[in-house]
Amino acid sequence: AISNWLKNKAKESDVLKNYDINTIYNNININDFKLIDQDKAKSSLNISTKKKILLFGAQNPQSKRKGWNLLLETLKKLNKDNFYLLIYGNFWSHKILDKIGIEYKSMGFVNDKKFLNLIYCSSDIFLATSIQEAFGKTWAEAMACNIPVICFDNTSTSEIIDHKINGYIVDGFDSEKLKDGINWMIEEKNNLKKNKIREKIDQFNSSRIAKKYIEIYKRFFTN
Repeated sequence: AISNWLKNKAKESDVLKNYDINTIYNNININDFKLIDQDKAKSSLNISTKKKILLFGAQNPQSKRKGWNLLLETLKKLNKDNFYLLIYGNFWSHKILDKIGIEYKSMGFVNDKKFLNLIYCSSDIFLATSIQEAFGKTWAEAMACNIPVICFDNTSTSEIIDHKINGYIVDGFDSEKLKDGINWMIEEKNNLKKNKIREKIDQFNSSRIAKKYIEIYKRFFTN
């Protein structure tokens, strides 16, 4: 399984509950992501706002399991004068964001790592609002760019985030608590960045994850 969350779900199933289930996390090629000055990154993306930038993205970001509805409820509660939403992915419609009235920019689907690197580095917080997530790489890529992450508890992301150290874990799927977490993180962002967020995900380095697979194969083949 690529997370303990998924491992536990497998253990609950009638099909897999009697099997030996191991966890090996997804790998991240950390070398694909560099630390870029935020102002330079924003300039490269033609973003001139002085507001705090909230980043949200996924392949299909408006799906229910990505927490899209909870995100919308949270955006409604935020002070729109303070926040700018940067989004990427296959969006079906932007009408709801227009109605909410938050300033935003949509980058569409992104498959260029250098461009994605700029997107991460231009932001202040990455919003990992999934309510079901085996192990999405987006939040880990954000951390590779030293960007703090906010997520819900009882997800694969919350297994990795250290609460109020390199991110913020929201208790329960609650938009009010998510709003409070965003406001807290904005106040503490600079302090969080001093905690070397990037170093936290070095455990997902491709070579380290490959070694874990080799260890599994050796164990089974030698037995």
